[in-house]
Amino acid sequence: ITDINRDRFLNKKVPNDIDVIVIGSGIGGLSCAGYLSRIGKRCLVLEQHYIAGGCTHAFVEHGYEFDTGIHYVGNIEKRKKLLDLISETPIEWDKMGSDNNYIYDEICIGDKDPKIYNFRAGKENFINDLVLKFPDEQSAIEEYVRLCVEVSKKDLFFNLKITKPKWLSYLINYFYSDSFFKMNNKTALEIVQGLTLNKDLQAVLLSQFGDYGHTPSKTSFFLHASIANHYFEGGWYPRGGSSEIAKQIIPIIEKTGGRVLVGKAVDSIIIENGKAAGVFVNIGLNENNEKIQIPIYAPTIISGCGVLNTYNKLLPKEVISKNVKL
Repeated sequence: ITDINRDRFLNKKVPNDIDVIVIGSGIGGLSCAGYLSRIGKRCLVLEQHYIAGGCTHAFVEHGYEFDTGIHYVGNIEKRKKLLDLISETPIEWDKMGSDNNYIYDEICIGDKDPKIYNFRAGKENFINDLVLKFPDEQSAIEEYVRLCVEVSKKDLFFNLKITKPKWLSYLINYFYSDSFFKMNNKTALEIVQGLTLNKDLQAVLLSQFGDYGHTPSKTSFFLHASIANHYFEGGWYPRGGSSEIAKQIIPIIEKTGGRVLVGKAVDSIIIENGKAAGVFVNIGLNENNEKIQIPIYAPTIISGCGVLNTYNKLLPKEVISKNVKL
């Protein structure tokens, strides 16, 4: 029996009367298809990899399972409500560190005889534990936590991005998002250096930069604060492994006659009369070593494989606006 997240592409598996084609089965593509399926849309999700799920999938090597992307998730109470809407069976999340006071990050500063700093779940624990290590820096530590929480609460800014008319969005942002723009234009390093001169404390407070993949000197404090605040109450891991996320979303897509098919790449998006009308799927090579492409049509085409892939690989150059700068 094939795992539901490893359903190999065959032309005969493509559903009839597709409402939406989603390119890419990462969490963005699967979530989009899941929510559309909840309102009755028939979705076909196409994935070139051998397994669906993007960075939520896992692989087994020498008898051990490894995650490709999700290692821990914070603020699960908020996110679980949204994920449960598109999960056949609600995913259970286990809080990390039950045997060590719910430590979600261990920070090591220095190569020889490194100093160890543990981040425990709970803002008060975070503050109190660091004050024990840096008794003269209590005000700096408290202000850091306060700033991380304040800067992270910027749902208004992102909600306004889809507000119509656009002039109203700009007007509201001008009056209510000033602090967001201010913090977004300062790096994480700048803010933390302004709070404390203690180099060890600076290193500890900036230590989670691995979660956003760039150095604190080149990352906005908004992004850094969002990560720190995300984990203040602890980290959670999906019971059964991260691949459970895709395995629970796919049945929702299938309930309306949709399908998630893997193993074949979308070569390009079909444009007709100035609109996306379908996709060409590469199913292999013929005897002359030429690509065999089959067209699949739907009223709505959604690309979930990233802006650069969409514009550089999938769309014909002639339909891309000169205003789009890649």
